[in-house]
Amino acid sequence: MLGDQQRRKLLLGQRGPHAQSLLDLMQKLLDSFDLDNVRSILIRILVELSKRSGLYPQRLLLPNIKIRGDQVDGGTFGDVWKGDFDGRLVAVKKMRVFGSRDVQALMKAYSKEAVLWAQLSNPYVLPFCGVCCMNEPSPRVCLVSPWMDNGNLVQYLQDNPKADRLQLMQDIALGLEYLHSFSLPVIHGDLKGLNVLITSSPRACIADFGLSIIAEDSNIHFTVTATSNAQGSTPWMAPELFDHINPERRRKSRASDVYAFGCVGYEIYAGRPPFSEFPPMMAFMRNLQLLRPASTELDDAIWEIIEKCRDTNPASRPNMSDVVQQLLSHPDTRG
Repeated sequence: MLGDQQRRKLLLGQRGPHAQSLLDLMQKLLDSFDLDNVRSILIRILVELSKRSGLYPQRLLLPNIKIRGDQVDGGTFGDVWKGDFDGRLVAVKKMRVFGSRDVQALMKAYSKEAVLWAQLSNPYVLPFCGVCCMNEPSPRVCLVSPWMDNGNLVQYLQDNPKADRLQLMQDIALGLEYLHSFSLPVIHGDLKGLNVLITSSPRACIADFGLSIIAEDSNIHFTVTATSNAQGSTPWMAPELFDHINPERRRKSRASDVYAFGCVGYEIYAGRPPFSEFPPMMAFMRNLQLLRPASTELDDAIWEIIEKCRDTNPASRPNMSDVVQQLLSHPDTRG
């Protein structure tokens, strides 16, 4: 079935109990067996079926999540609450529903995010605990992850002006390198300071996979549902994603993630988002250049990395493995 296009199409067309059985089977195979030769295609089909059906493997369902107090944070698509699970403090991200028409689309988006995130395991990627379901007043899928007392990168740097910025940048680079070199390469699609969390160590880990996509793979051919590539956070988005003349260039890629990483590097040393002094679209309409932050910790080598990552030509940007190598060889790296 995995090797035949027509049978894959039939598999991806399943809904309800049939889709649930297939999702459970594929997740069990991924959990239990060495599947190096078919692992990438199995994950791709698992994520796509989850997205189309709005379901997820039952193994990911967490029982007895208890919500603590009031909402503590919120974003475009979801609100974050503190919760308790199995004696641990967790973050519970509830999808935000504005009307009955949103429910089905959001269920599908959250199911896809959960399934993709569940396959990842790396010290520099936020761990995924599972999903839980809330039924007040309508059914909502919630994503559960460990609670991070240090908050996101932006908050942490505000509270800790003497933080080791180079180490944080290295951590983020290592996390992004892992995503890009995963058995089925993952493009984050919305990397920014607010989507990087800080552990108790304190080390940085990449979070929020709501806009992530699976990279194109010439060895795996089948029709997938359309993904909007226009979504994202404007100041961190690569210039090619705004190309209205050539729509093919607007597809998110490893290179657009590298550009976003350069913008996060700027955030780390400038203490503010790129182009924060201008209206969101002006930087691209006027082709403005970022000015080097006046930080004593930002030396020529790191600034050169940031500028190379933010090259307007995607083909001229380095890959994340090269970026990691350059950052880890920096003389200020701590052992």
